[in-house]
Amino acid sequence: MQPRQARLEDARPDRRVIVVGDNGLTLRFIRNLIDNFAFRVIAVIPAGPGGQRDEIRRAAQENRRLSVLEAQQVGADTIREAGLTDAYAVALMDQNDVGNLHLALKIREMSHYLGDETLPRLVIRMYNRGLRDHMQKLLGDDGVFVKSDADMVARTYAAAALEQIPPGDIDIWGRRLYLTRAADPRAQAQWVVATGNEFGVDMIPDDADEAVRLLCLEAVAARRWVRPLWEKVAGWFRQSLHTMRRTFGKGLWMAAAVLMVVMLGGLTTLLTVNSLNQSREVDGDFWDALYMLAMMAAGGADPDTTDHWELRLTHVVVVVSGALLIPVVTGAIVQAVVERRYALAEGRMVRAVRDHVIVVGLGNMGTRVVETLRERRIPVVAIEKDREAIGVRAARAAGAQVLLGDASRPGTLQEAEVKYSRSLVAMAKQDSANLEAALSGLECKPDLRTVMRIYDPEFASLIRRNLNKNRSLHEASQHSSYSAPQVAAGSFARELTDDEILETIPVRGQIAYIAEVTVEESAWLDDVPAHKATASGARRLLAVKRASGSIRWNPDDGFQLVCGDTLLVLVTRKGLNEIREFCRPQDLGARGRHRHEVV
Repeated sequence: MQPRQARLEDARPDRRVIVVGDNGLTLRFIRNLIDNFAFRVIAVIPAGPGGQRDEIRRAAQENRRLSVLEAQQVGADTIREAGLTDAYAVALMDQNDVGNLHLALKIREMSHYLGDETLPRLVIRMYNRGLRDHMQKLLGDDGVFVKSDADMVARTYAAAALEQIPPGDIDIWGRRLYLTRAADPRAQAQWVVATGNEFGVDMIPDDADEAVRLLCLEAVAARRWVRPLWEKVAGWFRQSLHTMRRTFGKGLWMAAAVLMVVMLGGLTTLLTVNSLNQSREVDGDFWDALYMLAMMAAGGADPDTTDHWELRLTHVVVVVSGALLIPVVTGAIVQAVVERRYALAEGRMVRAVRDHVIVVGLGNMGTRVVETLRERRIPVVAIEKDREAIGVRAARAAGAQVLLGDASRPGTLQEAEVKYSRSLVAMAKQDSANLEAALSGLECKPDLRTVMRIYDPEFASLIRRNLNKNRSLHEASQHSSYSAPQVAAGSFARELTDDEILETIPVRGQIAYIAEVTVEESAWLDDVPAHKATASGARRLLAVKRASGSIRWNPDDGFQLVCGDTLLVLVTRKGLNEIREFCRPQDLGARGRHRHEVV
């Protein structure tokens, strides 16, 4: 049996998804499936009050695409009653990891028992990372998507921290695409996703005036994989100074300074006094004996009593100072090792950092944001109140520095080098803690970029608008705030989208898609110029992949599309349905009439 894939008839907006769960994420997930992807949803919830059940019931009364099935205890038989054999997918969104796994296994077993030739897709919400990583052994790889909320939201928060427009980097066909608010002269090609003003936006227009979102193709040579040598040297020098400043105490600094002055004085004497030696016999007086004793006791060179007294004095002072310098250096090394271990144990900074991201809160989501940033080799300082938090060890393992303290205190942020940071990401569980940390960061550094995790979408939007009120719609936002359940719901919904949808681009409540569709034989787009695949307000052709594997990005109008070509397109929902239709086989009469109409 194979997982249920997007078939030709699946293009109709009546594909059914069974959703199990009654929490806030489930409600937002259902809305995403209906509003953005035109699915028909059957919500399976326990009978009676609790969770977001009343809100789900009200949503079903207002939207004919949503129906509700209630049961005293939700199990595999309930899923079967909801229409398992005809369902396109089943989403298990409860917060019970073991319960979700148990139900998923029962659903797979029941599908085989019922003789379902095409298995429904399974999307499973799972918190436990260890269990999540081994789910494929139990359920198989085909058509099973096991994710956590943290996995889904980390990419969005990390992109915002790096001043990118979510979803951030888009890697397709071996190339990197990214979003901007204004034309980027470094891009190899760029296409307008949306234009707009304070009254609304227009998706995929022809006119680039008032563009608020552009999709750019990174030039092949634009990415720097090796930092310039001077940046490495400067970073090493800053690191060394920071380590010395934080490690050495005042006593060691003073002792080292005195010994260095003595050494410099001796060097000056040896360089300037070069003709004071006079051959003379050793009289064996007290001063010669003292000179010989000091040189030998200090382990210096063999004494020479025939030297001039100034040179002998210099010899003694330098040798004795050298002997004293050894314990000073040894003490500095020991203190450095002890100080580093103490700093790690006490949650203090252990090395200098610049152009870094500060992440506040090391819960599941905060830890995943840290790991996502570190995967891109971004320096990270994580701040956490609880030294026993699981994320502390994970963040350190990822290469981030962990500072134990209260991020709402300016002193903690100053120790995290906030004045040299590029952004602050507040990922604590409480909205108030995130808001307080962001405002404290702005107090320390007024131009600091902030990203906040806020539960309620309306509250998040209000915070974002008020903090960015002095910026125009076409300027990059200095402050971002996102509802984690809302972001996660959209990401979970994308796991159920058609195979040809590669990425979704949200723009102020509207959605554009990047999709790939293959031109079939006798389709309307078989053997026509490339510009026929583009229509203002609906779809725009980005690239064409030949059956041989060669790729043409941003093809000109004269480029000819042929059977077997895979088209990469930027589309709205309407445009996606159109491009699907144009790539399917058609009878010759209908094909000719349609070509005449679109010309």
